[in-house]
Amino acid sequence: MKRVGEPSGKGTDQTKARILAAAAKLFDAQGFDGTTVRQIAKEADVNLALISYYFNGKRGLLEVLIASYYETFFRLLSEQKAASPQLDPLDELLAVVRLYVFFQRDHAAVTRLIQRELSVESMLAREVMTVYIHRWKHIFSSILEEGISRNLFVPLSVDQVLLAMTSLLVYPYLNLQAVREVYYLEPGSDEFCEWLVASVEQLFRSLLIPLSSPSSPDNA
Repeated sequence: MKRVGEPSGKGTDQTKARILAAAAKLFDAQGFDGTTVRQIAKEADVNLALISYYFNGKRGLLEVLIASYYETFFRLLSEQKAASPQLDPLDELLAVVRLYVFFQRDHAAVTRLIQRELSVESMLAREVMTVYIHRWKHIFSSILEEGISRNLFVPLSVDQVLLAMTSLLVYPYLNLQAVREVYYLEPGSDEFCEWLVASVEQLFRSLLIPLSSPSSPDNA
């Protein structure tokens, strides 16, 4: 039931979006513990009470940011799979990787926030791993296992392949400042994203594709 004084319709959605964007920006810049609800309200230009009303406080904001991030990615992935349902395992892996790389780039602040939260032992981190990271891993694992079962991939440890892949995918968006200031690369550029996708493809081909496979570049 709608409460008295509650905004409704499009205005409500826009207000929530502003609050979430402000929280993501400040959590990224100052850390979760270093950010106050008052600062978020000021950044979003909203009444302080609306944050408690819509999100049940700062912790609720963090949980909504994380849930929205993963649910949006999974929705985009489902739409992509529905549009191209007949890809072979390697092409499907690369399609998922490409989507994830550009998704990380487009949601860099929340990507970094999530990775920071996962680096700390906490109830929230365990919940994120249980609900979302295992689901994320299952998507990739299923494709790898299909390729192995069809003798298209070398029968390697799926977990080891995924760990190597994740290391490539996550580091640039967890450590944006280091990538920019030490390696002089721009993770926000299309060129970097394309390079990252190509690097993961090279990893997959070197680890997964049998030397005698017709998919191997030497046999193309």
